Formats: sequence, structure tokens, C-alpha cells
Amino acid sequence: MSNIEWILIIITIFLVILLFRYIQLKKQIRNLADQVNELNSGNSQQMLDISLIDKDLERLAGILNQYNIRQRQAVAGVLRNEEYLKESVANISHDLRTPLTVILGHLQLLQKDNWEFSQAQRVKVIFSKAEKMKELVETFYDLSILEEQQTVPEKEKFNISNMLINLITENAVALEKENILPEINLPDYSIYVYSDKNMVERILQNLLTNAIKYSVGTIKITLMEKENNNIIFTIENPMSDSSEIDCNRLFDRFYTGDKSRHNGSTGLGLAVVKTLVAILGGNIVAKVHANSLIITLEL
Repeated sequence: MSNIEWILIIITIFLVILLFRYIQLKKQIRNLADQVNELNSGNSQQMLDISLIDKDLERLAGILNQYNIRQRQAVAGVLRNEEYLKESVANISHDLRTPLTVILGHLQLLQKDNWEFSQAQRVKVIFSKAEKMKELVETFYDLSILEEQQTVPEKEKFNISNMLINLITENAVALEKENILPEINLPDYSIYVYSDKNMVERILQNLLTNAIKYSVGTIKITLMEKENNNIIFTIENPMSDSSEIDCNRLFDRFYTGDKSRHNGSTGLGLAVVKTLVAILGGNIVAKVHANSLIITLEL
């Protein structure tokens, strides 16, 4: 063979090797791109395969893996802070509710005193702002509960009869403001329940708040104990137009029922009730009877 033929053969072999390497490189780039796409879409949590034939491509994969690790650490940190913030909001909101209730009670008593007109107006404004603050505090708490996906109940045995009486007493200001005299039916003995005290208190408070907000007459409250030591709590309030209530949607987020009222309702209170009842393994149902809304809770 002549020198020219040998040169052509060598060039051909070189081109074949180069083409093979190019095809392999394109295949690995495509595979690397697919792995990155899987990571971005959230379908995979694995690190990128860096066993590549090209050192520069292998180095790029290593850099992408380091970036992915830092991103995961950053996301984990954000989630931890978010959970801490939710827990803090829930705790602060819960702690603020009782002193705000006391403040509202004293302000209502002040409104009954014989003040000069200007002083009476100041007390009225303070009372209004305190009510608004309490609503905001309760809304913050409701949102933190709805967004919390891993709430674990801390169960203990407590007197639910005393809890209910205390809640009705704390809401005396709101009841008096709406000219509502509750009809309370309790057994002549204390009922104890084994559950999460804070959650149960929030459930009862939200049910009572909802009844006060929409009632046009006497609110009927009943607490009973079943043979299996479960409790049945029923709250009934008459409504101006019960046809506006959809019991199938009553516990949905942002459902307010009465579109004609501008009462500042966020539609979160009963959604929180449903969430907490589910966490505690209880059951809650609503029905409309004789133009009254009746909500029954079993824990």
C-alpha cells in the first residue's frame, strides 16, 4: 500500500473514533439533561450520575450536585422556619385571646357609665378596635391551623363541662351585644374527656362564635356523655333565612353562607373546626331544621 493509502486509512480510523466519542458524549449530555429535568420537576431526589467519559462533563455534573445539595439545605431551612413561624403564630394568638376578652368585658362595663359625650366616643372607639384586634388574632390562629399539616394532638383528661361554661362566660360581651341569652343544657355532673385541651377549646370557641354571629334568637347549647365515654355537643341557632345555608359546604374554607351580610367573616372558623375534629378522630355534622342551623359534634 502506498503512503497515501495508509494516511487515508489512519484518517478514516481517527474519524470513526472521533464520531464514536461524539455520539457517546451526546448520549451522556442528553442523559444528564434528563436527570436535571427530573430534579427540577420534583420526580427524583437522586444525585446526578457523574461517571462520565468526559472529565469536563464530569466536573459540570459534580458542580450541579453541589448546587442541588445547597438548594435542598436551603429549602429544609425555610420549611423549618415556616413551621416555627406557624407554631409561634398559633401560640401567640391563643395566648392573646383571653386577655383581649377581659379587656372587651371591662370596656363594655365602661360604656355603661355616665361619661361626657367625647369620653363616651373614645371608649366606643377603643371597644371597636379591641373587637377588631380579637378578630384578627383569631384569624391568624385559624390560618396557622389550616396550613399546619402535621399537627399532633397532646391528649389529656380534662373537665369539658367547666371549659364550656368558661367559654360562654368569656363570650358574655358578644352575647349581650347581640341580645342573645343562651339556653344551656348540661348534666348535673361534670363530664370529662380524654383529648387535646387546646384543640377542643378552639373547636367549641369557633362553634360558639359562628352561632353568635348568625343567630337571630336564642342559642341552644347541649352537652351529653355517651356510654362509650364519648361526648355529644350540640349547638343550635335560629337564622333569618336558612335557605342560604349549604350544609355540604358549611365546613369548606372561605364559605360564609349569607352573602347579604357584611360581618367581616373570613369563612375560616368552621373549616378549622372540621380540621381539628378530624385530627382528634371525632365527627361533626350540620343540618337545617325549622329555620335553625344545628351542628352536632362527637368526640
